[in-house]
Amino acid sequence: MNSAWPIGRRLAAALIASAAALQLAAGVAHAQQGYIMSSDQQGMNQGEMIQGNQPPMGPASQYDVAPMGSTGPYDVAPMGQCDLGQCGGGSCGNGCCDQCACGDGCDPCCNDCCGPWCHRTSFWGEFLYLQPGNVDMVHAQAQNGIGGAGTVPFGTVGAADPHYEPAFRVGGGVALSNCASVVASYTHFESDAINTVDAPIVPGGGGAVGSLVQHPGAGLTASVGPVTGFYNINYQLGDGAYRHLLYGNNQGWMNYSVGGRYAHLDEDFLQTGVFGGGNGGQINTTSNINFDGGGALFGIDGEHFIGRRGFSVYGALSVSPIVGQFSSQYRMQNVTTDTPLALANWKDDRVMTILEYQAGLAWTSRSYKWRVSAGYVAQFWYNAVSTADFINAVQTNNFTHSGDSRVADTISFDGLAARIERRF
Repeated sequence: MNSAWPIGRRLAAALIASAAALQLAAGVAHAQQGYIMSSDQQGMNQGEMIQGNQPPMGPASQYDVAPMGSTGPYDVAPMGQCDLGQCGGGSCGNGCCDQCACGDGCDPCCNDCCGPWCHRTSFWGEFLYLQPGNVDMVHAQAQNGIGGAGTVPFGTVGAADPHYEPAFRVGGGVALSNCASVVASYTHFESDAINTVDAPIVPGGGGAVGSLVQHPGAGLTASVGPVTGFYNINYQLGDGAYRHLLYGNNQGWMNYSVGGRYAHLDEDFLQTGVFGGGNGGQINTTSNINFDGGGALFGIDGEHFIGRRGFSVYGALSVSPIVGQFSSQYRMQNVTTDTPLALANWKDDRVMTILEYQAGLAWTSRSYKWRVSAGYVAQFWYNAVSTADFINAVQTNNFTHSGDSRVADTISFDGLAARIERRF
């Protein structure tokens, strides 16, 4: 019995040593699989961080490190699952930023990560390349004859047609929180068009140019040409709005806007040529239309990322009921004799609605501090007074249309929009 006892003690010690070795080997294998062991598993004091707060063994590029300044051990999530980094503590837990959104009750996460949907203080400039639509000003007709019976069209119908012109829009915003901001912008557009009609060559003579914008009671006959028309249409917009997040995550988001808008519109037309008849001479026929008004602005905008390289598709829609006044003047002047031949002044209060939409492709830098976009933009000014409608109303002495209470038309502007934005 005495000789057997030392042998038993030796066996027990060997078994204990073997168990300890197995436990150590299991712990090493567990760490090599990419997991951080808890303090009680490694024999460290509770709450003590792994030295240097470094990720576990393995390629460092595959992991996100827990937020700095946090206390307590953190699970380290793979990069493929945390595109925007890892959330902080609090009610958010230790998940990924792309799993949280502003306003979902997970504010600490949004504050720590603040993904691409979060509102930021910014300023931007936008290049516009627009063409006015539904405003072509037809002003003269090549014809055979100077007017009256036997006069027929014989050639070109002259129209001052505005083409694509450059314009600009500038603006900026101030973030009130991660989910809200106030924004303001200013838009300026100008266009010019010119058209000249020469008398046609008619066998036996008789080629002339008739005006389509002069009042028929002025007692004038056709011109021997040329007859030239100048036309421009310009506008300015000033916008201010409160913008707030409706929905947002790392792939897409949507905002709504509520605010106000100021609108100014100019339409100026001049036709000049030497005409015959009892009041003949160099005749200038002009039309000037101005609008000033203001109203509410309602909008919605959204964006959605394509892949993982910063590219996205975007869209925006806004509508503004603008209350204002159109001031319009028509005038015919014989420049040769300095004699006014016709004059009409007309003012009209009305509500004009401006609808705008835009869609295109954007690129956002990895830090979300730079954004570049390009796309298609279109504006529609409903219930506007166009130059053609106003001149027709003067010629017919009729400022109301059948079934309509006033002279009204829709003016459009559409084309390219390219923007660069700096965010802070």
